[in-house]
Order: sequence, then C-alpha cells, then structure tokens
Amino acid sequence: MSRDAIHRHIDAHLEEHIEHVQRWVRQPSVSWNDDGGVRECAALVAESYRALGCTEVEILEGRFHPGVWAVYDAGAPVTLHSYCMFDTRPASPTGWSEDPWSAALVARPPYPRVLVGRGAFSAKGPYVAFLNALASIIAVEGRLPVNVLFLAEGEEIMGSPTYRAFVERHRDRLRTAQLSHCVTGAQNARGTVSVGLGLKGMVVLELTATGKAWGHGPASTVHSSAAPLLGSPPFRLAQALATLTEPDGSGCRVDGLAEAWFYRKPLPPEEQRLLDALARQYAGRDWREVLPLGGPANAPIVRGGVDGQAPLINFLYGPSLNVAGLRAGFLGPGTGTIPFVVPSAATAMLDLRWVVELSPEEIVTRIRRHLDVRGFNDIELTVYSAFGHAQTPPDHPAVRAVLDTLAAWRVDAELWPIQAAGGPWTAVPNACGVPMVRGGAIGGGGGTVDEYLVIDGDGRVAGLGDAEKFHVDLLDRLARDLAPSARG
Repeated sequence: MSRDAIHRHIDAHLEEHIEHVQRWVRQPSVSWNDDGGVRECAALVAESYRALGCTEVEILEGRFHPGVWAVYDAGAPVTLHSYCMFDTRPASPTGWSEDPWSAALVARPPYPRVLVGRGAFSAKGPYVAFLNALASIIAVEGRLPVNVLFLAEGEEIMGSPTYRAFVERHRDRLRTAQLSHCVTGAQNARGTVSVGLGLKGMVVLELTATGKAWGHGPASTVHSSAAPLLGSPPFRLAQALATLTEPDGSGCRVDGLAEAWFYRKPLPPEEQRLLDALARQYAGRDWREVLPLGGPANAPIVRGGVDGQAPLINFLYGPSLNVAGLRAGFLGPGTGTIPFVVPSAATAMLDLRWVVELSPEEIVTRIRRHLDVRGFNDIELTVYSAFGHAQTPPDHPAVRAVLDTLAAWRVDAELWPIQAAGGPWTAVPNACGVPMVRGGAIGGGGGTVDEYLVIDGDGRVAGLGDAEKFHVDLLDRLARDLAPSARG
C-alpha cells in the first residue's frame, strides 16, 4: 500500500473524519431504553458500511434491537471479521460538562481537543476511527488489502442476547476469516496499549419470583397491610439466591457445577510468562489501583489478598457468580409506587464468568436443575447471554502483527493472555475456529460520565488522526502476515 499517501489523505480529511464520529455519537442508542434510538443508529451504521462500498448490507432483527451485517469483498486472500457494538449506556445529563449527545469539541488538558459524548470512547469513537482508516485506504488505493465481514450489534450493554444467533446465521461466511478483529480504545494515559488475547466465558441471566407462579404471593402488587395473609416474592427470590453460593456470596454451591467451578487449569509456560511480565509492569503498585476495584478505599478487603501475583491470577482466571442487580416493589421516590406494598414480583440479574471446560448451555442447565431440585421450580430463568471462553496463542501471526506494528510506532504494549470480561467477542472464535485480538490499537479517551475521545493527542496518547494511521499500518501488516503464502 502507498502508506505515506494514505496518511496524507487522513491529514487532509481529518475534519470530515471528526464529523463522522460526531454523527455516530449524536445519534442516541441506549439499548436498555425502548425508545433509545438504537434502530436509528443501526441505519447510520449501515449507511457507513455502504459508504465504504460494501456489496451486502443488511439490517438484522435482534431479540430487542437490530444488528447490521455487511460484506466488503476486495477479492483478497485474507478476510477479517470486524466486531462492532453501537449501543451505549444510559446518559443522564447530571455530571456532564456538555450535553451527552452533543459530540462537542472542547479542550481538556493535557489534550488540546477532545470529543465529548456518550459512546465517544466506548465504543463508537474508536470504531469510527477504524472505518475512517478503511475509507482512506479505499480513497487512495481503490480497494482494501483484505476482505471484511462486518457484524455489528445494538445489544451489547444488554448482554448481547442475539449475537450468537447472528453468527450462526452467517457462520459459513465467517469461517473463511483468518482473524476476529475487535476494535476498542486500548491506550491508557501513560501511552501503553493493551492487547487482549482472550476472554472468560460469560452467562447473564435473570431470575424472577412472582406471586402468580409461586401461588403464595399476590398476582398483582397490594398494600403491605395484607402482608400477614400473603407470601413475599422478594423473600422467595432471596431464599433461592442463597442456595447458589456461600453465605458471603463467594464460591458456588450449584449442584453439578461446584466441582468444575473451582478447577483452575494449569497455566502453560507462555501464559505464565505473560503474567510474569504484567506483574513486573505493575510491581510496587496496589492491585486495587490497577484492577477495576476502585482503589483501596473502595475495596478495603479483597479475597485472596492484594500482594503478589495471586490477585492478578484470581482476577483473570477465577470464576464468579455475581448478583448485578435486584428489583422489587418500591425503588425510591419517583418510581410510581409507595413503600408500603407486597410486591407481586422480584427479579435478580446475575452474571457468571469462568474459565472452565463447561459450555454456557451446561451451566444454565445446571442452575435450572439446582433450583428445581430445591423446590424453586416456580422461579423463572431468562437467559440474556451465554458465551464460552476463548484464547488466542501469543505466538499467532496476527498477534505478532499487532505487536510489530505497535513497536514500529514506538508504543509499549501490555499483552493480556485473557481478560476478565466476557461476551460477544468470543462468539466467532468459538463457532468458527477463528483467532481473536481485542484492543491493540493506539488512541485514547475515557470517562463513564463526561465520556470523551481524544482528538488531539499529548505526545503519549494518540489523537484521532494518528489512531487512523495506525489502523492503516496494522491492516497492511495483517494482509501480508495472514496471507496463505506467509502462513506456509
């Protein structure tokens, strides 16, 4: 490829590329809201794919919100699967310096210019940077050096309930890919880029107790003066939850699952070397400040301690059965009810993450059986997502291509053999036998509230233009290193 010419094209069209990011960020796409704008955003995603020259673009109907399938056929020997999530978290204006949907350009020291808005960094901004890079290659070269199978979803924040079905629908095509490429913002404030080679398995499910199904509580919510005469669905749910773990919420007591839950696979030497490197990288720092624990004040006691390599290994490989949320009856002012009620229903949202040789379907089946055996067959179980774990060997040519491109840009890399998150990024690797790389690109931003994407960098963290140039260089390297002749 004509690298310098493509880089110059990016410089000359940077303002247009910023506007492309702004169009995505300005379109609300809050998946947990029925009117969150996700369908409109799917249309915008499809429009961006058509603008690249994709020969197939299709809106896919999902369980709650649509996804988008598109194909760019360059007639190349190498094909990539490109994952995209275009839904976002909710965005209350509270705490934001700008309207969350304004995509405003402002100064934010040390960065001369950032783009503020919900989805600016997670994950619309970094993904549109990738699309801008593709468009620049096409503008200069006439076509991409690889074929791309785009599969985007608008339900990631909901647990990606339909992504595996999308993958299954296009499985034959996706099996032709040499890499599942998951673009994320991966550069921290020090300038270091994280490269993820795998993810835990993850199941997200909802348990619901209702008076109607149980037969002892109210079928519809009533005043709590009737509590002496009725059973309580919230207590029913609490008793069911209490059977799943130890009293402090640790471990797992699910029949047929507990033994496998505590099994930890022996770490092969190549993974242990990566863990040793990460431990050296953060030597002398409190793991509570490195891992997403919120610091020592937020997590004064950590299971297994905070010293040595053990917390890192527990974080990356340890299983978890977590109650993420509880809903029943009165939820505070402004929720449309009074505090003096016997609720007709109570719901718990659970997420489980693991690295064990059990399929997500087996885990769900064993939880259902565990509840039934204990007399909780009235508890409704709804699965939002079910993904197995997956890992790519650190010596895979795609990993080497990422690391070599980072080295050429003189950017330090953190290679993570597995990441504690789980989700749709393992769907194509598991269904199609395709390796994956998640992250591995320059460009920065952050913020849960007042979220932003760096437009003009500070010398350590790349701005939008350099992030796009990096994608150009990485794509060129992947096209060469993953070609059949290079693989032998």
